[in-house]
Amino acid sequence: MAKICDIDKIISSFAPKDLSESWDNDGVMICGDYNKNIKKAAVMLEIRDKGVDFAVKNGVKLIVTHHPMIFEPLKSIAGKDYALFKKLADNDISVISYHTRMDSAETGVNQCLAELFELKDIKMFGGESGMLGRIGTLKKPMSQTEFAEYIKKKLNCGTIRASLFKNGNKKISKAAFVGGGGKSYYHDAYLAGADAYITSEITHNIFIDAKELDICLFDCGHYYTENIICSRFKEIITSNFKDVEVLTYDVKSPYVNI
Repeated sequence: MAKICDIDKIISSFAPKDLSESWDNDGVMICGDYNKNIKKAAVMLEIRDKGVDFAVKNGVKLIVTHHPMIFEPLKSIAGKDYALFKKLADNDISVISYHTRMDSAETGVNQCLAELFELKDIKMFGGESGMLGRIGTLKKPMSQTEFAEYIKKKLNCGTIRASLFKNGNKKISKAAFVGGGGKSYYHDAYLAGADAYITSEITHNIFIDAKELDICLFDCGHYYTENIICSRFKEIITSNFKDVEVLTYDVKSPYVNI
């Protein structure tokens, strides 16, 4: 029977710890017994109260997430944090998170996005690893509005914040991705030759800079550009551990587009 340590080892073989950005905190978040046998696991983008309730209800003993449950050092555990940790501990549920290493991984978040958008000649760029983002060529060049509609269709993200070309007739041939809050890598995407960069949490000044560089920026939302990794987590676990049932919990976007 698969143990927590076995599952961690397999996922880490796809996303080695040395791919994590230096500022990141991923890995084992909470675990009472690293050698515990696991019959049921759940994958989700991040730990939220309803996700833990889902795990408890379904007898899950291991939750695998992308976003770290503990990102910065905790000065205290009280209130909602205490209740959440207690619920996990009382139900003997472990949590392991694979964050920026799963962004850079060969089969990680940004590779999933590049494949979803059917890019050709996919290459890596950006981050401390040089492997964080993905850039590739579209099957056919698209106008800005055509590509915006293509993004909405692929990510099901509703509205998009965008910075467009100076020349509205210019076509997009090369697209680059960094899922989640990847605003810091827009210039890396530009240097890599991208006509368009898809990420989230882009700030006012970066939209201004992008106008000067004449690169399209598309802010599609953090959830919409990263939730895709849950299916990859499930695929990795189920293909390596036939005796582990893997459930998926969709945390849903914390905001709505009105």
